[in-house]
Formats: sequence, structure tokens, C-alpha cells
Amino acid sequence: MVVSLNTTFWSRLFLVAALFNYVIGLPIVFARRWSYDLSYVPDVTRDAMALRLWAGFGFAVVLIGIGYHIVARDVTQNRGIVLLGILAKLFDVVNLTTLYAWDLARPLVLVPAAIDFAFTIAFVRFWMLTRTV
Repeated sequence: MVVSLNTTFWSRLFLVAALFNYVIGLPIVFARRWSYDLSYVPDVTRDAMALRLWAGFGFAVVLIGIGYHIVARDVTQNRGIVLLGILAKLFDVVNLTTLYAWDLARPLVLVPAAIDFAFTIAFVRFWMLTRTV
């Protein structure tokens, strides 16, 4: 771990990332139909399986948020969670942008995609700063 790491900054950043994931994920889990309708165009199916998978995706978002919360509590530990977070954020950026580009999702999905992209850049920076020599 780099000695000059500003742990307060990084701890706050990971806490914000956790809160963002909770804000996105919990409505998907508990208000799946509403959040699905908000995210996808009317032509996309609303069958029971699609809604269940959507809720499962929301649960994964919440779990990843818990991981960020764990990192926020002590940024000098649990570095591996950050790598998972980078991959998860990149998945969201690519997936949401692609769904929008294919006219399956509403423009609203580009907001979390952009925020996830910003977090990805920050998390890669953290990953590079905390690598061992």
C-alpha cells in the first residue's frame, strides 16, 4: 500500500459509490416493474421472467454496493473488491450504453452509465495507486 494514500478521500469516494449502488439497486429489487418501465422502451417484454431477472440484477447491484461499503470502512484492506467493482462498473457502462444504442432502453439509462464510467476511472486510479511494487 502506498504510504501517501489519502485514505479519507478514498474512503468517502467508496462510500459515495456504495450509496449510489443502493439508490440504483434497491428500487430495482423492491419496485421492479416501476424501475423496469422507467428504464426500458415499451416494446421490450414485461413478462414475469424478465422482471425476475431485472430484480436479480438489482440484487447484484446492491451486493456490489456492500462491497464498496466494506472498502470504504478501510481502504487499506479488501483491494480485490475494487477489481470486482471495476469490472462491474465497466459491464454497466457497456451494457446500458448498448441497450440504449439498440433502442431498447430509454435515455435515462445513460445517467447511471456515465456515473459508473466516472467511478471506473476513479477505481482504476485507486487500483494503480495501491499496487505493490
